[in-house]
Amino acid sequence: MIKIILVAGASLFITACRRKTAPTITERTTFPESPKTVRPAIVENTPEFIAAGKAIYEVKCNRCHDLKKPIEFTTGRWSSILKTMIPRARLNDEQAKEITAYIMANAKK
Repeated sequence: MIKIILVAGASLFITACRRKTAPTITERTTFPESPKTVRPAIVENTPEFIAAGKAIYEVKCNRCHDLKKPIEFTTGRWSSILKTMIPRARLNDEQAKEITAYIMANAKK
């Protein structure tokens, strides 16, 4: 009698723990929104714009890590760094343009 109860309990436990199947989507009626990418914008190279970028760079970027000198990397390398770091720093479009102008004006060519 106990063996029957144990076998019945074990089989109930096994069937309750088996993998459930997920529903299959046959037709998609709505499409997910495409991810937004932040690209370094076209930069202005006025001295005021570059100075504003330097000030923002020194304040915003220094919060999380030591500042790198712009001359340490090429403009190509800085482009990929800025593409990653601008969203992390939560910069608005104007700040992104100013920092990009400062970095690109002082980066290795």
